[in-house]
Amino acid sequence: MIVFEKEIEKARIKSPLKNFSLVEYEIEIRKDPLTSRICRINVERAKRPMQVSKEDFEKIAMKTKKKCPFCHPNIEKSTPKFFGMKERIFRKNSVVFPNLFPFGSYHAVVVLDLKKHYLPLNKINSKILLNSFEASIEFFKAVNEKDSEYKFASLNFNFLPSAAASIIHPHFQIMMDKRPTFYLQLIIEKSFEYYRKFSSNFWSDLIKEEEKKGERFIGKLGCFSWIADFAPIKNNQVSGIIEKKISSITELSKRELKDLCLGLEKIFKGLHSIGVKALNFSVFSGPIGEDISDYFLLNLKIISRPPTSKFYVSDIGFMELIHSEPVIESLPEDVAKNLRFK
Repeated sequence: MIVFEKEIEKARIKSPLKNFSLVEYEIEIRKDPLTSRICRINVERAKRPMQVSKEDFEKIAMKTKKKCPFCHPNIEKSTPKFFGMKERIFRKNSVVFPNLFPFGSYHAVVVLDLKKHYLPLNKINSKILLNSFEASIEFFKAVNEKDSEYKFASLNFNFLPSAAASIIHPHFQIMMDKRPTFYLQLIIEKSFEYYRKFSSNFWSDLIKEEEKKGERFIGKLGCFSWIADFAPIKNNQVSGIIEKKISSITELSKRELKDLCLGLEKIFKGLHSIGVKALNFSVFSGPIGEDISDYFLLNLKIISRPPTSKFYVSDIGFMELIHSEPVIESLPEDVAKNLRFK
């Protein structure tokens, strides 16, 4: 039922890198098995010369610590408070407060650890993540209880400036909306179409098919499976999918949350080991109070971004922004090989 479609195109040029001898490139054009979105993969593009300036980012990061609004004790006077509900939500060293410049009625920030201004990717452990997820879920439930129209929870992470973080101190962006985002709506609709056509759950079938093939399957940890996506939208793209009949993040038990955070810690460490410094991730959650797990399961996507430096080449260009066809430099099968759980 799940088809992994790809076609190979070849480009031939006389390359100055090979004394103008003939060089042939293979470009894979892949189609996402759920959405049919197209991506193009050429791993040779990772070898492109980059006119960038590399500096010691950790030293730069620590220079911002003194005036960081997300550090203790600055946070008390530098961050806003909620109106009409608990002013801030604390969970150990994690804290939730309103976004000072929101793009939704209920748009909040979750500081992962008040005491840790800068954390490299391999130091963001499951305990820090668990506190932040629990604080986020408390926010989601509080908003939904206050205003039941808002039932779509969104949890996102821009990690470091090259991943669009304006502040270096690690923090989630979380939102509650009346309606799903465009992409969430798309995958919910496509999941329902698949269910109606095959009387089966796409996400469960995807896990079974990828585990059977083994090429892109990274591993299981508790109730979550981790896969390198067949047709990624960005480099080193990984999906985590729950194997239980759960569609909303607010339905997760403490044990299930721990499984998720332990899996994220392993993926973060694996990405760090292959040179990834910055990333984004988003959790895709069904509506609060509605069980759509017959056809849609809670899932998340992680993508790598360029390393932060004074000058760097963005990984988003005209093909991604205008044509909606991502150009990828990392082969999903290699991503899985490098991140596979031992």
